[in-house]
Amino acid sequence: MNSSKPLKYITVAFKSLGLISVLLGLVFFVIILVGGGSPDAPRATSVLALILGFFYLLFFWTIGEVISLLVKIESNTRKE
Repeated sequence: MNSSKPLKYITVAFKSLGLISVLLGLVFFVIILVGGGSPDAPRATSVLALILGFFYLLFFWTIGEVISLLVKIESNTRKE
């Protein structure tokens, strides 16, 4: 059985989480920007939602790439 197959699914899952987080960041950006500001949540928080969405995209994408790199290193150094 190929042990790297489940790890490839994990990398896809992390990259998917990154894409979902940036989409949610864009949605919250638009909702807060269009919905207007209130004393509790001014319009400037919409920019924060956008920045955090892209930060989480980079974070999850990096985790996925590191796991992918480790799987490739492991499969390349395996002696069979």
